[in-house]
Amino acid sequence: MMQASFLHPQFLLLLLSIPIFILIYFLGGLYNKRRSLVFPNFEAMKRISGGEIFSRNFVVLYLNLVIVGLLVLGIAGMTVVLETRSGSFSYVFTIDNSESMAATDILPNRLEAAKSFAVKFVDKLPLVEIGVMGFSGDAIVMQELDASKLKAKMAIDNVNFGDVSGTNIYNAVIGANEIFGTRKMKSLILITDGQSNVGGVDKIITYATKRNIIINTIAVGTIEGGKSNLGVISKLDEDFLKALAFNTGGRFFSAQDAEALDEIIFEFEKTITNVSLNISIYLLIGSLILLLFNWVLYNFRFKTIP
Repeated sequence: MMQASFLHPQFLLLLLSIPIFILIYFLGGLYNKRRSLVFPNFEAMKRISGGEIFSRNFVVLYLNLVIVGLLVLGIAGMTVVLETRSGSFSYVFTIDNSESMAATDILPNRLEAAKSFAVKFVDKLPLVEIGVMGFSGDAIVMQELDASKLKAKMAIDNVNFGDVSGTNIYNAVIGANEIFGTRKMKSLILITDGQSNVGGVDKIITYATKRNIIINTIAVGTIEGGKSNLGVISKLDEDFLKALAFNTGGRFFSAQDAEALDEIIFEFEKTITNVSLNISIYLLIGSLILLLFNWVLYNFRFKTIP
């Protein structure tokens, strides 16, 4: 299913110029016809026009209408919304490896549970490109985009606790975008307890939406929390992760225990995501190409196209 939306819908009012354009075209043709009637040599006119004394070139009219339509839609910022399934995306798994992921409210600990989920998820995915990152206070690329599931799973297994303290989710999203490169269909799988202490949620959402990154969040941990290696109680921040997912077109999932991760995979496989593609630049380029084509026709006097 496909839907269209517009960033600047007020410019759609310019479409009202199309019937005015048609009216001017026919009035101009009528005026030229009346003026031509005073020309006495119809035989000469016949030879010039190729057999039609009063020719209506509807091809040129249609071409100009298409140009006007494309220009208006382009200026209005036309965006196409498509329903897309999981196999159309490139994926980057970003796994939180900060100190809070050592909490044991999910056995054996949050990090191992997150890695186990990521490996199972990779096995369930169709043949797509997969990248892997680990992040704490900084973000480390473990695997660039690759269609090899074996490489992805090996990269996930190599994610260990980070050396830099903190949980910088904003930096992780930036790193994931660099991995995606020029890909258009970008799905980020963020596996974390949501204990972000660098970069606010609004800043992350703004960055992701401007770059068409869909963030799916997997909450690993419990509301009650669990003790980390430092003896600190770390609680799950569901609100933070829900805000990231819902405001970027993704899904939020919560895993209270390792077994629940299998249910998440099943639910994710059924997910259909709406993806917005801004096609205004292509419409504007198309209109410019047609304008050039129209100019060539006019200047080479191909004014009547059979």
